[in-house]
Amino acid sequence: MFDGFESRTVQTSETEIFFRMAGQGPPVLLIHGFPQTHVCWHQVAPALAERYSVVVPDLRGYGASGKPAASRDHSAHSKRAMAQDLVEIMTALGHTRFAVASHDRGARVGYRMALDHPEKVTRLCSLDVIPTLNTWESVNRDRAVGAFHWSFLAQPAPLPETMIGHDPDLFYQRLMDSWAASGFEFDPSAMDAYLTAMRNPAAIEGTCEDYRAGAGIDVEHDAADRTAGRKIACPILFLFGADRDVGGPKGNSDPLGVWREWCSAKVTGGPVTCGHFLPEEAPEEVVASLIEFIG
Repeated sequence: MFDGFESRTVQTSETEIFFRMAGQGPPVLLIHGFPQTHVCWHQVAPALAERYSVVVPDLRGYGASGKPAASRDHSAHSKRAMAQDLVEIMTALGHTRFAVASHDRGARVGYRMALDHPEKVTRLCSLDVIPTLNTWESVNRDRAVGAFHWSFLAQPAPLPETMIGHDPDLFYQRLMDSWAASGFEFDPSAMDAYLTAMRNPAAIEGTCEDYRAGAGIDVEHDAADRTAGRKIACPILFLFGADRDVGGPKGNSDPLGVWREWCSAKVTGGPVTCGHFLPEEAPEEVVASLIEFIG
C-alpha cells in the first residue's frame, strides 16, 4: 500500500501535517474524509501518480497529523483552517497551483479552499458531498436518521467523545459499513489503519470538533459567501454514490444543480454505482474520471 510514496511531515503556521507524495507532472491534492485518513486513496493515488505529482495528506485532527486544541468557536477545526494547512504544504512543495480531488469532510475542505484561495485551485472534484450550508438546509426526517452523526458529533464536549471512547471500533466500523453499498468489504489493511487512528482520544476529539465547526462556523462562512455572491471560479467534477442512502447527496433532488449555484465555471459529473466510499468502492471509475477531468 503506497509503494514508492515518500512520507513527510511539514510544520504549518498552526500545526503539522503528515502526507505521502509520489509521481511527476501536474500537481494533484487528494483529501480524505471522516472517519478515515489518507489511506482511503490507497487504490486511486498510485494510479494517478503515473501521470501526476500526487500529494495525499491527513487533515488536522486526523491520522498522523497534528491535533490542535479545541477553540471556543471551533475555528481551530473549521474547513477554512484545514484548507489553509493544505495550501501551506503545497506551497512548501513548490506547487503554486494544483487540482484538488476530495471526499466526504475533505470535500468540504476542498470547496472552502477553492473559495478562499481561488488563485491556487485549478480544478475541484467533490466526491459525494454538496456544500455544508445546503446539507443543513435539506435536513428532513429521513436525512436526520440516515446522517444522525452530524448532530451527535456536534454535541458539546465531552458527551460524544465519552460515548464513542467506550467502543470506538464499534462506532466507526458501524458507520462505514452502513454508508457503503450492500455487500462491499473494505480492504482489511485499510480498515485496520482507520480504526487504529480513530482509537486515539485526540482524534476522537478532533473529529467531533470538525463536526462542531460544521454545525457552526463553517455554515457561517458558507452563508457569508452566498450573501456576497462569491462563486467557485474553477471547473467542478461532482460524483456521488448511486447506492447511497438518504444521508448522502441523493437525498437532494438535484445535487449537480446545487453545485452549479456555487460555481461560475462548468460543473460536470453524476452518479456512480456504489455507496459513499467512491475511492474504495469504485476506484477505477474515479481514476478514469479524474484523468479526463484534470487532463
